[in-house]
Amino acid sequence: MKRFLLFSFLLVFCFFYSFAASGKAPKEAKNKPKTVVAKSYSFAEELIEVPIKPFVVEKISEQDLLSMNPQLLKLYEAAVNAEKQKNAFQNAHSIVKAWMEIAKIKQQNPFLYIATARLNEWTTCIEIFNKHQESLKKIKMLLESTLLSEEQKTNIILQHLDEFGLSFGTQEVIDLIGKTNIENNAAFQAKIKETKQKRCEHNSGKDCYECGMNFVTVEYEKLMLFTKSCDLKFQPGCDEANKIKAAQNAEKAKLAAEEKRKADEFARRSFSFQDDPLNLIKPFVLGQVSEQDILSTDPKLLKMFEATVNKEKQPEIIKTPGAMIVAWEEITKITEKNPFLQVATQRLAEWKAALEKLEKHEAKSAEMQKIEADNALPVNYRTAFAVNYLNEFGVNFGTTEVVKATVYNNEIAYSESLTAKIKEVRKQRCDLNSAIDCQTYGLKHSANEEEKAAYLKKACDLGRKAACSSDPQPEKAVAPAPAETQPKAAEQPKEVKKEVPEEDKFKEELNQAGRKKRLTIATSTLVAGVVVGALGGVSFYGMSEAKKDRDKYLDSYRQSTTQEDMDYFRKKTNDADSKRKAYMILGGVGIGVGVALIATGITFYSIEFKDEKEVKKKYNVSFGANPMDGTFNFALNW
Repeated sequence: MKRFLLFSFLLVFCFFYSFAASGKAPKEAKNKPKTVVAKSYSFAEELIEVPIKPFVVEKISEQDLLSMNPQLLKLYEAAVNAEKQKNAFQNAHSIVKAWMEIAKIKQQNPFLYIATARLNEWTTCIEIFNKHQESLKKIKMLLESTLLSEEQKTNIILQHLDEFGLSFGTQEVIDLIGKTNIENNAAFQAKIKETKQKRCEHNSGKDCYECGMNFVTVEYEKLMLFTKSCDLKFQPGCDEANKIKAAQNAEKAKLAAEEKRKADEFARRSFSFQDDPLNLIKPFVLGQVSEQDILSTDPKLLKMFEATVNKEKQPEIIKTPGAMIVAWEEITKITEKNPFLQVATQRLAEWKAALEKLEKHEAKSAEMQKIEADNALPVNYRTAFAVNYLNEFGVNFGTTEVVKATVYNNEIAYSESLTAKIKEVRKQRCDLNSAIDCQTYGLKHSANEEEKAAYLKKACDLGRKAACSSDPQPEKAVAPAPAETQPKAAEQPKEVKKEVPEEDKFKEELNQAGRKKRLTIATSTLVAGVVVGALGGVSFYGMSEAKKDRDKYLDSYRQSTTQEDMDYFRKKTNDADSKRKAYMILGGVGIGVGVALIATGITFYSIEFKDEKEVKKKYNVSFGANPMDGTFNFALNW
């Protein structure tokens, strides 16, 4: 009986105890934190979009500092330092352990809330890490299976990338599949591309670089991706961006150099004229530009404008209109704070119009030369062409080109229509203040002596020296008139004064202008340069011989066995070296002076004195060899 009662009491006690335990168990389980395995992790790529924010250290109040356990502050510092590590994600276990040490302390712990919250965040992160690692292990096992098809294996990998690709990247999967058929699968490659693009959008420098290298062909898009990669501190992206920029800069420099070459070539292009061109472009006028605008202008722009205006004033600038077009274009490119923009734009248009006239005239002139030289063409056609040419270009460009083109054909040269047109053009050009046309009109076309004197006076006033003579020489006839139209020769007086040939006059005046003196100086300077240069060469030869002697005596000095021999050969060596230096100095000076003298002589041969140029201008002689005038023979005879 006692045993029964004791057994019953034990059963009741166990029942109540188990009931009490069962009532407390859910609450304890609810409060107990979920255990998550934290370990060291390794990731092939940078982690993106993991559910944990960078830790921000909060300020601790002085009251909390005074009341807390000093050991607790050390634990907090250890947790903060663990968070700051560069490899924090790889060593998640150390961070979790540090926060757990803080969370254990419940009393007077101002960090309890922070530690608990941070533990929850890291717990979620670690769950994702573990899940990713387990997924990789499964994929590795499934890839080794011979029962699964390639399509099934590919779909498993695609599912893994859908779930983990953005956060963990693609490299680990690529390393797992190795060189299998999956690597070339279109769906797999598309998923890899999509994943890398998403990671690039989420600021992964490596993925931006790989997108630029593998998935983009347009250079502009490549540069954008590489630049973004560089901004995200991925050095290979910087290297590729710099390569593209360097190539672009090289191409820009090449294009700029080519543009400059074309501009220089365009600016140097020169037109040649038989007569001075008239009315091709109006004289430059500054127009309405206020002093205030000029004073506030950028000094560089003002200097550029002044240089362009000064270039306009050059008398021969009409021969190179491209130079003015390039100069005015440079000013029109500056659109901000440019008070000269309007006048530069207008002047640019005027010079372009002048260039168009010049090119048109050049083409028409070349065509006229061919037509007038073609004897197979009818005379009336060639005559009409010359007249039409003068109608279109005569006032601007003169009559000399027509005269030279028709000089050997009397039927054309003495045509009434052509002669009348030449007379008309010369009068028009004289009215426009062409001195040579005033002189020519007075000598060849004036009706009487009074009109002739008036035209010659105007030519003289316009600076034509040949027209100022009291007995001016008429210009050479265009061509001998036909036999039936030539007047009878006047009777010659008994005593005929022997005339000096024009060629001899030209030589005499040219020598008086300094040509003979210049050539004498040039010849003397050249001879002196050759002599001095030769002496310099001889000195260099002496230097070479002295060097040989020095080396010979130096060898003897080294081989000497007595002090007397050493002193003797040392003196010989020093003497030979001094002689070598003297020869070297003399040789250098001699050759330098010789070259300078030769260059001076060549310069004197090449450059004419001002008076010589005036004589050549007077006789209308130039360096040209035009078979249509007497210059070629004149130059050869000289």
